[in-house]
Formats: sequence, structure tokens, C-alpha cells
Amino acid sequence: MNTLRISAALCRWTARIVGTLLVFVIVAFAIGEGMPNPLTQPTWGQVIFLGLALIMIGILLGWQLELPGGITALAGFCVGFVPLYNSARGMTWFYIALALPGALYIASAILRRYLEKREST
Repeated sequence: MNTLRISAALCRWTARIVGTLLVFVIVAFAIGEGMPNPLTQPTWGQVIFLGLALIMIGILLGWQLELPGGITALAGFCVGFVPLYNSARGMTWFYIALALPGALYIASAILRRYLEKREST
């Protein structure tokens, strides 16, 4: 029981730390490279921008609401996955790393709910 509690906390805090670092990196790239207007980009570029926005919203939402934040982050990852997978550059390790916080938030939420059910019986 104590191991599950530690695992949930480890998942939660790893997601928070890694997610926050990834959001800072995305914002730093956007500021440093000069953020292009998403409305002037081709359709696949707009889809990738939408995916990144959903990922960042999910990561930040996960600080308070783990399950909705994790689902939003993974949904954003899935939105951007298809155009990046089919692009000339292909999938990069950075974009794959963006799925980690969402998955960890969901794992933490599941572990905490399991613990709550187990303790209430």
C-alpha cells in the first residue's frame, strides 16, 4: 500500500518537473526563433501548433487536475502525431518526450483512485 502511494507521488512529481521543463523549452524556442503566425502556416503546421498548445495546456492543467490534464496532453500529442509522422523530418525525440508528462499524470491519477477505493473498503 505504501509502495503504491510512493509510486503515485513519484509519477505526479516527475510529470510536474519534466512537464514544466518542456513547457519552458517550448516557450524559449517560440521567443528565440520568433513565433510565426499560425494562421499563415499550411494546414499541417496549424495542426502541429494546435497539438503543442493542447500539450502545454494539459501539462499545466495537470498540476491541479491530473486526469483531465493528462488526457488533454495526450490528446494534443495525438493531434500533432499524424502530421509529424508523415512529414519529411519525421518524429523527433523531443516531440515523443512531450507524451511523457501526460502519461505520468494519468498513471498517478489511476494509482491515487485505486488507493482511495482500497482504503474506503
